[in-house]
Amino acid sequence: MQASFDPLWRRLLQGGVRRRPARRYLAELRDHLDDLIAEERRAMSDPREAETRALSRLGSIEMLADAMIERREFQAWGRKAPVAAYLIAPAAALAAITALTVVGVVVTVKQVQAGAGAGALPGWLSEFAARMMFFSHAILPLLLAWALGVAAFRNRSAPLWPASGIVALAALGSIFHPILTLPTATTHGEVSISPDGIAGFAVLLAVAALPYAALLVRRSARERQTG
Repeated sequence: MQASFDPLWRRLLQGGVRRRPARRYLAELRDHLDDLIAEERRAMSDPREAETRALSRLGSIEMLADAMIERREFQAWGRKAPVAAYLIAPAAALAAITALTVVGVVVTVKQVQAGAGAGALPGWLSEFAARMMFFSHAILPLLLAWALGVAAFRNRSAPLWPASGIVALAALGSIFHPILTLPTATTHGEVSISPDGIAGFAVLLAVAALPYAALLVRRSARERQTG
């Protein structure tokens, strides 16, 4: 990518254009600029003046950016529908994967119990169930929050909706903490919900938000250095 197109690249991402169509657009502009430079060089002897005139004929950064940003089909979902992209979709993914995890553990327990008959359940089953429940309420929200933050950073989305999505994931992860009690010879197994409280939410939120915040700080520092 030519250095002269760097501001246009940043403007396209800030305007919500997806990275792939933005790259394709810049490649087409670069080819067109090469043709204009070649045409201007045939008409004059000064190569630097030829490039300046070619850039002038190509158009300003704002004009070129607006022509792409106004085309809604090239915009990222975070720009077209931020509520769906940063709130609804991650929350739905968390709920769906958590439900599937719980169902998978319950099915596993039932199968092991059927194989064991009247005997005691193996010790590894309790550890397996506990680890899977921990994954669903602690690890999974973090993975989704980190993925959301990276996607928002790459697309240069305004921080409001990504931050709201990260908060929502941390809240859901701390509220919906599934606890699986394994069956015994005299009791039935059960699945219950045990919220973590404010402290658990705060810890989960801090870890979930840290990578996105670090990326934003790094970008801000880099932009200050480049002026």
